[in-house]
Amino acid sequence: MSRPPGSLRMWLSHLIEWPVEELSSEHNEHLKVVLHRGRYKLITDGAIYSFGDLYSNYRESFERLDWKSHPVKSCLILGLGMASIPDMLVSRFKRNIDFTAVEIDEAVTSLAYRYVLSPKKIKVQVFTADAGSFLEWHEGNYDMICSDVFVGDQIPEQLETEEALTAMRDLLNPGGILLYNRLSRYKPDIAKNLKFRDEVFLKVFPEGGFLDVGGNWMFVNNLSAFS
Repeated sequence: MSRPPGSLRMWLSHLIEWPVEELSSEHNEHLKVVLHRGRYKLITDGAIYSFGDLYSNYRESFERLDWKSHPVKSCLILGLGMASIPDMLVSRFKRNIDFTAVEIDEAVTSLAYRYVLSPKKIKVQVFTADAGSFLEWHEGNYDMICSDVFVGDQIPEQLETEEALTAMRDLLNPGGILLYNRLSRYKPDIAKNLKFRDEVFLKVFPEGGFLDVGGNWMFVNNLSAFS
């Protein structure tokens, strides 16, 4: 069967998930791109890594942020995936932001450029690196940091430490915003998150807490910045 033209394929994607590309890489045995509800979705080993502005945990967090009191001109993204975060900040929230991203998998970066960044002319400086190691040597200052690093459905342990969070804090400008994504779908996730909050996160960010964004908790360094 021949492949339908782009406009028809986009329409069909609101009825079914339309397969676009599958590949493997050094870091991900299975990478699958599908077109679903008019957005490109990246799936790997049962986890959704990106879904445009339907990547609801970040969309809902951005909707609740007081942008006027916390203007964002620069953003560091740990875990680029297929660029849902810069895509929605530019396309949906109409923000003019300088983006820097860290992504360990060059194949994922290539997919992000092919299907999202290049077609939408969104500029992102990408470092191919392990996010934990990146935090140890990188020097910079950002108005926002989005931590969205997962291996399957797990956050690497090195990003759950007080040292990693301190490094993120030190990269933030005064008044800057940290959004740190964690799964909270099941009771063991919730118990682990509460322990992380009490024993690690609040030690570094005493004014912080989390937003319940439906299946995920978004840990933030300053709860008062969100409605």
